[in-house]
Amino acid sequence: MGCNQCRKRGTPKENYLAPEEVEITFKDYSSPNDEPLKEVEGNQNFFKHVALYEYINLLDTFTIENSTVRSELPQKKQFSSLDEFYQKDISVEEFQSFIENKIFTLDDINELKGNDETTASLFKQICIEIYRALELKIRQHYNDENPIVVRKKNLIPIGLMFCTCNNIEKIKLFFDLFKNEKNEFTKSEELDDFLLSDFLIASYCIISARNNIGKNNENVESLKKEDVVKLINYAELKDNENLVKVFNENFFKDKESFNWTEFKRKFEDAENGFGWIFSSKGIRRKLEENNM
Repeated sequence: MGCNQCRKRGTPKENYLAPEEVEITFKDYSSPNDEPLKEVEGNQNFFKHVALYEYINLLDTFTIENSTVRSELPQKKQFSSLDEFYQKDISVEEFQSFIENKIFTLDDINELKGNDETTASLFKQICIEIYRALELKIRQHYNDENPIVVRKKNLIPIGLMFCTCNNIEKIKLFFDLFKNEKNEFTKSEELDDFLLSDFLIASYCIISARNNIGKNNENVESLKKEDVVKLINYAELKDNENLVKVFNENFFKDKESFNWTEFKRKFEDAENGFGWIFSSKGIRRKLEENNM
């Protein structure tokens, strides 16, 4: 799938989702347990070559029926949790098709894939492992026995954490998703659900994916059992559920709703702001600080 308006690898990032806004700098987050996860987050991660704008538009429009149809990338720049796509189920087979037929066929990724089929295959395996781990924890959290429990909304955090874009685009997308009819960002069950997926993907799901590819792929060193135990110690479902509470207590400490200008300010303090929710390393750091 070619895309005339998409960013080309090696060229400056263009601000698609918040074109009138000034960039905001985030802290460079880190946690003590980042090193074992580099194979998943860095070395084998094709998402770092995909623009957030590309990812969210492709996820929005993807169906199994149009999975192999070549088309131009849609130009949608604003998304909401009220949009039809947000609550649509997406099975593991559909997510695999999304990776194979939408992500892999972007110009930049197609080039990378062609140059390194081994890494491309491993990246796809990592994506499936992340999905399955997320599915497991969503099912446990909601005690949900439906055949499919993962929805497109649960996969948006992948783009926010790993795809390339300006920080202000992440902030604007997050605001747009959960603003109400008064254009204010407020507490909601949908927000909590989204945050839980965000935190789980950054911690338990990535750890699970790293552990499983180490067991099943001869090109990736396996993790020692004691290292897996150490990693999982702060990343279980209860830890992520608690971090959702911590976020709400701190974000809404002084007010229950925020307009766009007020919302942006919550991310401007590099040291004490909330940019960590868009960083897998930042999320793991907060989980470690708030370990139960």
